[in-house]
Amino acid sequence: MSARIANSNPAMKLIVLFTASLSWAFQQQALPPKYQYRDPVTSDLLCDQCPPGTAVKRHCTADAPTECQPCPERHFAENWHWGDKCQYCTSVCKERQLVKQQCNSTHDQLCECAPGFHLVVEFCITHSTCPPGYGVTALGTPVSDTVCEHCPAGHFSAGGSSTEPCRPHGNCSDLGLKTLRWGTSTSDSLCGSQDKTAALECSRHHTSCHTDVTLCEEAVFQSLASLRLSSVPLERLLESLPGRRVDRKSLERLKKACSPQQQVLHLLRLWREQNKDQDKLYGIIQGVNHCERKVSRCNGLKNLTLDDLLKVTDSLPGVKVQQEDIRAVVSTCLPRQYILQLLHLWKTANFELDLVKGLSHSLRVLRSQGAPRYLLKGLKKISRIIGTTSAHKMYEKMFVSMLQDELCFKAHKPLNE
Repeated sequence: MSARIANSNPAMKLIVLFTASLSWAFQQQALPPKYQYRDPVTSDLLCDQCPPGTAVKRHCTADAPTECQPCPERHFAENWHWGDKCQYCTSVCKERQLVKQQCNSTHDQLCECAPGFHLVVEFCITHSTCPPGYGVTALGTPVSDTVCEHCPAGHFSAGGSSTEPCRPHGNCSDLGLKTLRWGTSTSDSLCGSQDKTAALECSRHHTSCHTDVTLCEEAVFQSLASLRLSSVPLERLLESLPGRRVDRKSLERLKKACSPQQQVLHLLRLWREQNKDQDKLYGIIQGVNHCERKVSRCNGLKNLTLDDLLKVTDSLPGVKVQQEDIRAVVSTCLPRQYILQLLHLWKTANFELDLVKGLSHSLRVLRSQGAPRYLLKGLKKISRIIGTTSAHKMYEKMFVSMLQDELCFKAHKPLNE
């Protein structure tokens, strides 16, 4: 009866055939793989292999199948095989590696690079950090490095991170503020009220740690690098500075936001602002102010073009300022601020380089390229003003005695103990 139904119904016939083929496939899959074994009593035999987690204890005979036994402790067999021994488990992971999976009878111990590292050949290498203007689009894994991509329009990244993506520029209008400086690929938009300070905002650094640091200050503080002030605790420097002290809250903010060298530089800037009306500190405070006024009055650099700025950028040594940042300067700053802002950007990217030496190198390159006379004359004047300021000598004199006291204190401390 059922045979007649199957024959009369094509759909039923297909179901019967499918069921039969599926049953045959399962039977084939369930059958263990074979291996050839020469039995000295009989002849060549096809024996069943042993499954994962076991090894051959006794080969098959004409009357008995293969006999398998479990792998001993710290041994494993990952596949079907006909060996009489299991493999040893890996004893320890390599440097910068962690155990991903413990050894068991069917798998070896698996190791992978620790967080923050990825495998290159046989070594675990630190994940790359994205440079300024680039954000993370794919986090590094134990087997792959960080993937960085240039920030798209409207986004920025200060760089130096292996985890942070590009962030969108802040919208000043949403905050009820004016846009004082448009964001670039390496900095956020600068917002504020439209008042007399708006023009000054344009000549500031693009990173919060460098805000308000000016060219003459940078030159003066660069000359203090040989004193190794960054090796002295910031609290010690704060106590040693004359006049009004910078408050402790500002000090803590500096310690969180800035590198040791930047902490010193910014502490001195805050201290100068705090004591700008102190008569006894007039020489130190006003020396820098006077230098800044002279630099800002360089008439020969008030009509620079974008092409002029690009030439100066290419002539400066070290890390180059990106063209899009230069275009942002031209679109947001007054012409007389162009060169000052460009030098600020260069100094930000080349913190360890001396500004006066950088300008000297720039002038040599520009002369060889036949640059316009007004450009050479203006840069030379800025270099001369910054290079001849005597304010750095006053700063040095102020700190030398303090550093000598500090060294003396360290030298006698064991004796006092």
